[in-house]
Amino acid sequence: MRRISMLMLGAALFGLGTTRMALGDEMPGRATAKAEEQIQTRFQSDADLRNNQIQAVIDNGVVTLKGTVDTDAERAKAARLAMVKGVTQVDNQLKVGSEGAKAAVTDSTITARLKTEMLAEEQLRAVHVETNNAVVSLTGTVPTGAARDRAIDLARSMGGVYRVEDNLKILPPR
Repeated sequence: MRRISMLMLGAALFGLGTTRMALGDEMPGRATAKAEEQIQTRFQSDADLRNNQIQAVIDNGVVTLKGTVDTDAERAKAARLAMVKGVTQVDNQLKVGSEGAKAAVTDSTITARLKTEMLAEEQLRAVHVETNNAVVSLTGTVPTGAARDRAIDLARSMGGVYRVEDNLKILPPR
């Protein structure tokens, strides 16, 4: 009797295990989070995609991409970069082009307001500001680390800014 119970228990466990695999190759929570992080890292490492706001969410091996990119080529590239281990399909819902005149006005408004703020502070006058899809890029030179921090803080505190890219160089002491 005991032997029959053990066999039935083993069969039941085996059946549950195979049923789980048959239902689909679900990624465990940690693997999903790791894959989503890997996709975002790929996007941020790519020169064409880093200035775009792209959201990647994985559910049952399907990664859904949402956001806006500048071109059809960037849309296709994002889909290719989203194919990481554990992803079986890409649902590419990315829109091509800025969000019309509103996005262009917003980018130029952010740039103009930030340049005005930078010009008001002598130590920040050599900072060059560019904005693309609400991502602010700061380039140029500043006299100190404190000036660099101030420029980054100004950019981050500006309404409508999604991310700040710091490419500032600190001048060597004289």
